[in-house]
Amino acid sequence: MTFSHNPDGTAVSNLAHYLVVRRPQLLDDWHNACQADLSLNAGTSLSSKQFRNQIPLMLDMLGLRLESRDDGAQFNVLASNHGLHRWQKGYSLSELVAEMQHLCRLLLAQFRSFWQLQPSSDCDGMSHSYEQLFEFGNQVNTGSIAQYADLQKQAAFRRVDALQKALDEINEMAKQRSNLLRHSSHDLRGSFGALLGAASLLELTDVPESDRKMAVKILHSNLSNCRSLITQLMDLARLEAGQDVVDIQAVDVGQLLTGLVMAYQPLANERGILLKGEGPASLPVECDPVQLQRIIQNLVLNALKHTTSGWVAVCWEKLDNHHWMVSIQDTGPGLPTSMQSHPLDQVQVMETVFTQKGEGIGLSIVKGLCELLRANLQIESKPGEGTKFNIRLAIGWQS
Repeated sequence: MTFSHNPDGTAVSNLAHYLVVRRPQLLDDWHNACQADLSLNAGTSLSSKQFRNQIPLMLDMLGLRLESRDDGAQFNVLASNHGLHRWQKGYSLSELVAEMQHLCRLLLAQFRSFWQLQPSSDCDGMSHSYEQLFEFGNQVNTGSIAQYADLQKQAAFRRVDALQKALDEINEMAKQRSNLLRHSSHDLRGSFGALLGAASLLELTDVPESDRKMAVKILHSNLSNCRSLITQLMDLARLEAGQDVVDIQAVDVGQLLTGLVMAYQPLANERGILLKGEGPASLPVECDPVQLQRIIQNLVLNALKHTTSGWVAVCWEKLDNHHWMVSIQDTGPGLPTSMQSHPLDQVQVMETVFTQKGEGIGLSIVKGLCELLRANLQIESKPGEGTKFNIRLAIGWQS
């Protein structure tokens, strides 16, 4: 877009017009800069309109200020509303300030660009414009931060209740972990009981060959169950002790996930379940392939185990230049409606359900591994329709 000076206007009037012409590109550049800033996480899920929020109106006010025609009180209201919006969207104060720093930096570049285009210098106009830019950045931050301070003060009055709720949740999590270990112990005792019974049967000399074969089958099955359960308990213990580390490397997750889906096709066929893999054949990222594989394996095995008919799908996609997502979805029983209003988070709810079915360890491991890989884990579930696990990860790894 070409900008032309208005020969009848003052330099600052021309600057105000210049900023209007350049605004779409300015806002796009601001959005891209914030998306590329890995320290900013809260705004990644916002639409373009939600992200911009009050900023276009504040830029209008900046244009009026350049021409000495604005209402300062109205600008403060806009800044306060912008701070409230960011608070409601889960921003931290540092994220709000960092966003505004990106905006002011880009605005400064626009001011410099404009004044470099001026055929003659207007010292008074230039000085006035930079003063207004400084005041713009100052009031945006002051108004937004003041809103944050008020909201934090209100939150302080509810802190005792919040701490009590947090304590209740911790106690509930401890109860869940106790239940998880109790179920695991019960499963181990059951498997060992079956092993002892089968071994005792094999010691008898007059056992029919068919019973002997059945005893051997029981031995193999329960030994496998014991090994799997003990391995999972050890994995969980290592995660909780912080002993698992990540080995970040360049990996094509398109190829990795395609291979995993193929590896589980025989098990899916045996259960009469359609196992689908959908996503680009190649998706280069930086990740720990071993830990990622453990996450997918646990979720796919859970999905195949609890889905009696229909399908299980592993889907992956590139969300933007900085993030990608892998989803595991099934047509299983889903999460009961009574559990969806549970006071704990979604993953803890699912841990409760799976613990009741003797499968809580796998999901606990998934949750821990997602935290290890700095991945965001979300669950969508409807009773009778199935469950979907969405795992959002960064394409590049920042140490």
